[in-house]
Amino acid sequence: MAERRIRCVPASVRATDLVASVVLRSGGWIAPLVLASSAAWLVAQALGNGKPGGWNRVLGWVAGSAALGTSGVLLAMGPAIAVALLSRHIRAGSIIRSTAALPLAVPAFVLLHLVSPRISEATGIPARNPAWAVLALAWGMGMPLWLSFSDALDRKTIQSWTEGALALGAHPGQILTNLSLPAARPGLVAALLRAVARASGETMAVLLVSGGFSSSGGSPTAGVALVRDLPQAIPNGDLRCDLMRGALFLSLWAMALHAIAQRLDPRWIDTEAE
Repeated sequence: MAERRIRCVPASVRATDLVASVVLRSGGWIAPLVLASSAAWLVAQALGNGKPGGWNRVLGWVAGSAALGTSGVLLAMGPAIAVALLSRHIRAGSIIRSTAALPLAVPAFVLLHLVSPRISEATGIPARNPAWAVLALAWGMGMPLWLSFSDALDRKTIQSWTEGALALGAHPGQILTNLSLPAARPGLVAALLRAVARASGETMAVLLVSGGFSSSGGSPTAGVALVRDLPQAIPNGDLRCDLMRGALFLSLWAMALHAIAQRLDPRWIDTEAE
């Protein structure tokens, strides 16, 4: 009769496993509850006193955030997709991928406080020009875009199609323009939309690090307006309600972009098909 060995699991390990399972299971309903509660609070604050409010400045804040974030992403898009195409066969390590999570304020600080003053002295370009904020966003979004574009081009289906086309004698240039890029287009667009959503939300950090760019003396984006004006806003006053409306519309803008990207992402479509 074969001898059976019974492995004794220490009580500390069992306790840790129990705590981890409880946390993971509860997180499934706690996270949506917190998100819904936060959204409800923000809507209630935005409605506020029920007055019409200054919609021109609210929409101006949101448009400023969207325009600045979109400009930075579009500026970074060309180099990012070029690097992604050149490095299709190179696997990015965990260290490189972790740099994509750095806050955009880090490259903004380096560019706006170390690089732009020296270039300003040499060329005469003002160090407080809004173009520097766009360059800072583009620099910060370059790495995340490159990784997202690489993932979109590195799908297994595209790889198998590429191998089949090469076996049939197709030219690499033909495969790139007629097969790889069209097949990866949904993933590329999804990555671009997510990048715009992130950049629009992080314009506050970039502008605050830079000292804030505004030609009219006011706040150029919703995030900067919240940081600058909210401490002085009167509770239930018009300014506070407008600030909450700006935050609400900026959140809806980011959520809409993420929702569209989710529907375009091939990984989501493959999961639904399964």
